[in-house]
Amino acid sequence: MIALFVNPDEYLVQQRIAQLKQALGDPEMADLNVTELAGDRTDAEDLLYHANTMPFLAERRLVIVRGYLTQLDKRMAASKSTNSAAHKEAARLLQGLDQLPESCDLVFLEQGVDKRRHLWKGFALEGSGKQKIPGLEARIKSGIIQLETLATPDVRSLPGWIQRQARNKGVTLEGRAVQMLADFVGPNLRQLDNELDKLAAYAAGRRITPEDVRLLVSDASEALIWDLTDALSQRNGRKAMRSLQELRRNDANPFYLLTMIARQFRILIKVKEATAGRRGNEYDIARQVGEKPYPVKKAMQQSGRFAQPELDAILDRLLEADYAMKTGADPDTTIDVLVAELTARRPQRS
Repeated sequence: MIALFVNPDEYLVQQRIAQLKQALGDPEMADLNVTELAGDRTDAEDLLYHANTMPFLAERRLVIVRGYLTQLDKRMAASKSTNSAAHKEAARLLQGLDQLPESCDLVFLEQGVDKRRHLWKGFALEGSGKQKIPGLEARIKSGIIQLETLATPDVRSLPGWIQRQARNKGVTLEGRAVQMLADFVGPNLRQLDNELDKLAAYAAGRRITPEDVRLLVSDASEALIWDLTDALSQRNGRKAMRSLQELRRNDANPFYLLTMIARQFRILIKVKEATAGRRGNEYDIARQVGEKPYPVKKAMQQSGRFAQPELDAILDRLLEADYAMKTGADPDTTIDVLVAELTARRPQRS
């Protein structure tokens, strides 16, 4: 089998490779039949040598190549003729792929192959009578190469992925708990898998509830802080105080509260700047600003309620509160006064 993974999700590709290694049989012998090659440190001859090597005391061997096709594609694109060393290497590779033994599983892990260029479309070497060498595309269509899609689930399919992963672990979740995990953690599949293990151990066989997620998932604790900042953005003092009391019932100390409130407002500023005159969902903006989707989604909902000068003034006020708490002011009273002041602010027009 020859497999090509293009832009695969890190967690999914690790799981797929684990399956291929498991198929090799005895783990001790499997280790002797797995070869990993770095794309910038190998060439077609070396790659094909390892792929054609017979398995040692096993039926199959696995060769994993990371980034080689991307490197080769770039070299071919930079050359001025199809008689270049890169094109000759590509010809050697492509023709060699047609002759690999059945005992080899060859996996290419690539971050991108340009489908407009020679390696994908095919080419003819100069002086070869214009006989075209089929590229990756033709070999995928003929079944020689399997193009496997291991993309990170998008916002719509992520809850379904969580449900399937939970079933594989023998656990069930309430629908709201699934959505909370999708919202709080986002498409970080490795963290989602870890959170499911943690929730399964805590639930001990019963159905996992939204309360379990809120209690155990670290990202879920941010939801209560966002309830508070949401109340602040609405200048709703009563709602803000209720949110503050809820946080205190969950043993949130004043220094933690102030740190998290400041963090939320910094995210608000980043998101407000990132979305100015632009469109995109929380996943797009999250990648741009380096935050997780849930806080970005909340910030997108709230940022329009604040003018930029007001956000800057709030950060200054938070700094003052931090200094006061660290120099002897009563922390709880300082937080209460801060919340009262922020909810009393009159909206400013940007």
